[in-house]
Amino acid sequence: MKKYITPIAFISVLFTFLLLTSCEDLLNKDKDDTTKSSLNVKFKNSTGSTYTITTIQIRNRGKVQENNTPTNSWGNNLLATGQSLAPGAHFLFTLDIPAGEWVEYRLGVDNGQGVTVMLYDQPGYDGFTNLPITHWGSDDRSVEVTITYNHDSNTINVTGWSDFAGIQD
Repeated sequence: MKKYITPIAFISVLFTFLLLTSCEDLLNKDKDDTTKSSLNVKFKNSTGSTYTITTIQIRNRGKVQENNTPTNSWGNNLLATGQSLAPGAHFLFTLDIPAGEWVEYRLGVDNGQGVTVMLYDQPGYDGFTNLPITHWGSDDRSVEVTITYNHDSNTINVTGWSDFAGIQD
């Protein structure tokens, strides 16, 4: 009987060690996820849009579950000079944003006459604002917007948007 106790004890200790090591790795993985600061984004101008996007500006907003008043100024245009997103087109970029945080974006579009109109700056703008890109659930994000003309307010508006984990086709 004594000769069986030693192997059983050894196997029990080994099993416990492996179990705790595996759990520790999972716990450390969670910690690493909260410190990652790269978010890969696919930004798409919906096929339902009637305007070409010429400007995408970003500003940090902080923790995902908080909606604080923005304190940062808008960043530079993510699109290169002369680059634009026609309806149906997309643009890939990487944001430096910690997991569990979000940024908002604002857009400028070509008004059809070669002039960029910043949507939020239009008098009477009544489309969506505080449009989010969240670093939540994945290090990859798909964002899509629909931009159309509102005949009631005579403004170009964001009339639809989405923000999903993963890179969608």
